[in-house]
Amino acid sequence: MAKLYAPDIDPDKTAEENGDGTKEEFETVNDEIKNEAKKIWQTKTGKERAQYFIYYYKVHFIVAVFAIIAIVSVVRAFVTRKDSVLEVMVINGEYTEYLDYQPIIDGFAATQEYDPKKEEMLIDPSNHVDLNTPDQYNQTIIQKIFMNVAAKELDVMMCDEDFMKFTRAQDIGVDLSTVLSDEQMERYKDLLVWYDFPPEEVGEDEEYIGRNEAVCIDITDFKKVKDNAMFPYSDHAYLFIPVNTQNMERAIAFLEYLDE
Repeated sequence: MAKLYAPDIDPDKTAEENGDGTKEEFETVNDEIKNEAKKIWQTKTGKERAQYFIYYYKVHFIVAVFAIIAIVSVVRAFVTRKDSVLEVMVINGEYTEYLDYQPIIDGFAATQEYDPKKEEMLIDPSNHVDLNTPDQYNQTIIQKIFMNVAAKELDVMMCDEDFMKFTRAQDIGVDLSTVLSDEQMERYKDLLVWYDFPPEEVGEDEEYIGRNEAVCIDITDFKKVKDNAMFPYSDHAYLFIPVNTQNMERAIAFLEYLDE
């Protein structure tokens, strides 16, 4: 079989330096190919050109479009991102198909002084956990909830009785008796849920009798909770304020708002 021989060519050298006119010949042939392709392209109709483009470049075009959309979305999200001044999470509440939670958070926002152009208040009612089914799905939701707490992204957590019992020993709720006013304590004294952290959970010595704290509050009969039937699958509903919230005053204000 015959072999095609291509001499070694250094394009940065002159034809003389290469030993012959190879570079000049190459440029001449290349120009002829370009001119011929240009002539053929000019003879094609618009439809034929479109078909040619789609056939040879459709994958590149699709990839480029998705890349542009992704870049624009990221830039837009970054530019238009607002600071969260209150984030509420509802766990095992009524499903969004049957209850629109937005008016609840919007109603509270209307009572607060903040800049809606730069700040926002959010409510996430999409969290449903079956503590009796320790599968991957439920474990993922639980991890998501506690990751939000650890990241200081959560200001209020509302949940059913089962999740309250699971959560109260996790030491995430602020001791409400330390943040509520005397008037509020008097008003809610019969609704506070106290939990006695045993010595082994707080790492104290044997003589320590525990740490008794008001870890959450029963909001079952709070007006907005009751009127909206927010927790129809549980006899009681509870509210936690994470100990590391960045919006303590607003979280307490939301607590009172629910009972107005």
